[in-house]
Amino acid sequence: MNASPGRIVPVEALFRSEDLLVRRVAGFGGPLCYVTFASYTDDRTLDRPGFGEDYFHGRRIDAIHVLSRENRWYQHPELMDALAAVAAAVAGYERVIAYGSSMGGFAALRYGATSGATIGLALSPQYSVDPAIAPFDRRWPADLARIDFRDDADLPTLPVQFVAYDPHEAHDRRHFDLFAAHSATVGLRVPHGGHPVGSYLVETDMLHSLLEQIEDGSFDARAYVQELRRRRRRSGHYFYTLALRIPPHRPRQKVALARLAVDAQGDNPLYRSQLGSALDAAGDFDAGYQVHLEAIAMANSSMFQVHYLMRHHEARGEYDRAIEIVERLIADYPAVLWLPLERKRLRRKRRHLTWLGRLGGTLGLDGVLERWLY
Repeated sequence: MNASPGRIVPVEALFRSEDLLVRRVAGFGGPLCYVTFASYTDDRTLDRPGFGEDYFHGRRIDAIHVLSRENRWYQHPELMDALAAVAAAVAGYERVIAYGSSMGGFAALRYGATSGATIGLALSPQYSVDPAIAPFDRRWPADLARIDFRDDADLPTLPVQFVAYDPHEAHDRRHFDLFAAHSATVGLRVPHGGHPVGSYLVETDMLHSLLEQIEDGSFDARAYVQELRRRRRRSGHYFYTLALRIPPHRPRQKVALARLAVDAQGDNPLYRSQLGSALDAAGDFDAGYQVHLEAIAMANSSMFQVHYLMRHHEARGEYDRAIEIVERLIADYPAVLWLPLERKRLRRKRRHLTWLGRLGGTLGLDGVLERWLY
C-alpha cells in the first residue's frame, strides 16, 4: 500500500558507528528501492542528507542511504555489518538499484551486490583507488595516505551495471575500462561532462530520464547519448569543463567559454568563480577580482569561492594576502586535508620569490628572474 500524501514517511537508522550511517527513508510501498552511497565530502558529519535523498523522497520512492564521515572509500572494518543491515532491509523489494557518484559510485558498484542490489548505476566512479590496483589515479593523495585498504576481491558483482563517464577525462576512462573488463558493464559516454558528470546530466534534465529508464528496463544507451548531445548547450557544466581544458596560451577562449557557463547557469557560484579565474589568467585582474567578489556574495557560495579568491591574489603575486586567506580557510574548515598543502605550497613559492628578488638585486636583474621563473 502506498503512503498517503499527508503521511509522514518514517526515517530509521539501520546501522550507525562513529564513521558510518545507514539511514532508511521508506514507507511509500512501491516495488523499487534504491541503495545510495554518499560521495566525497568536506562536511565531516553523518547528520547530512544521503545521496539523492531529497530527490527520491520527492518521487515517493523508498531509499536506503549509506553515509561515511571520512573520505576513505568505505574502507571501514565495520562495513560488512553495515551492508548486512542494508541487505536485510531490501529483501522484500522486486527491484533494488545501487547508486552513487565518484567515491559513492565506487561503493555502489563494489558493494551493491553485497547490499542486496541487482542493478548498479554509477556516475564517474573509480574501479579502485588502491595504488596496488589503480596506480594511475592520484587525485586524492592526502586521503589515500590514510586508508587501510580492504581485500574485497571475493565479493559478488552485480549482474548488470551502468557507468556514466566522460571519455575525455583520462582517469575516469581508465576506471571504466577496468569495470568493463571485469563485469557486465554498460557504458554511457558523456563527452566533456567532467568529473563527476552528475551536474551535466541534471542541467540538461537528463538525469531524471536516465533513472526512470533504468528503473523500468527501457534504457537505450544510443538514443540517450544522442539526446544528451542535442541538449549539451543547456549545461553550464559542459562549458565549465571545456574552459578547464583550454590550454594556458589561449586565455581569451577560456574567458569566452567561462562566460557561456555563467550565461547557462547564472546562479551557480562555481561557474562565476571560474570566470574570475579565467579573467585572471588573461591578465584582467581588476575585472577578475570583481567577479570573485560576486561569486563569494552569492547565497549558495562555499569555501571554494574563497579559495578562488586566494588563487587570484596568488596570480597577482600577492602571496601574503593569499596566505592570509588560506589560513582563515584552515581555521574555518580544519577537516579539509588539502588546505594545509595549499598553505605549504604558497609559503614555498613566496620563499622562492623572495630569494630570487635578492639574487636579482645582487646581479642587477631586479624582477627579471622572477618573471622568467613564474
